[in-house]
Amino acid sequence: MAGIILFDALKGFVFLQLHFAVLAGLSVFLNKKMGLPGELYRKMLHMVSVFSIMPIVIPSTYWVSSLLVCLMFMLEAYLGTKFTNIEKNVAMKQRKAGEQQKSMLLLYGTYSLVTIVGWGLFGQKWIVILSVLAWGVGDAVAALVGKRFGKHKISGSLIEGTKSIEGSVGMFLASFISVFVLYSRHTALSNIGFVVLVCFWIAVFSSLTELFSKHGLDTVACPIIAMVGFSVLSVAAGTI
Repeated sequence: MAGIILFDALKGFVFLQLHFAVLAGLSVFLNKKMGLPGELYRKMLHMVSVFSIMPIVIPSTYWVSSLLVCLMFMLEAYLGTKFTNIEKNVAMKQRKAGEQQKSMLLLYGTYSLVTIVGWGLFGQKWIVILSVLAWGVGDAVAALVGKRFGKHKISGSLIEGTKSIEGSVGMFLASFISVFVLYSRHTALSNIGFVVLVCFWIAVFSSLTELFSKHGLDTVACPIIAMVGFSVLSVAAGTI
């Protein structure tokens, strides 16, 4: 059994490498050729990392395999950022020293946790993907919309820096749409009104969590909040 799981994990790891080689490589190529705006380029690479949850989860037969893929990639990312000039090679400017290293460890550590709980504990493979997309797509849209159209600012002791109503609305809409597209296809629930309601509240809580998260911890908090919502549903309805 251990050999089967290891082979399954290695298969997923290969798919993950291909994912980054193609999509991250394309992003780097476009940036070098076109000189993309800094925030747009950052969010393109962010989206590559967000959608990397798919090659981690979908090809895997066992949740332990997906967990091993995450752990192997965390090691690869740590060594890559610590002992190479990968940030310089991809023209990624760090806001502070060690940012990329911390971000990758937080991100794939969160993927590991969501995999253990959502798939391992509750037996729902798609919870993992849905929880990540509820945060990741919305977060990218929130940043881009907020930078470009954010006129109504939000600030306070519970908010890091200054955010905007427009960015938060963008987060909600992107989160709702991305979750609805997948959830409506992979749920056994037949009542479309209930499906919409679930996606609505997942998007609401993801947006609020992103708004009030500090120090980049929305990477951890948002997927966990979404996972809790979907996991509670899986217990109540017997399926996602």
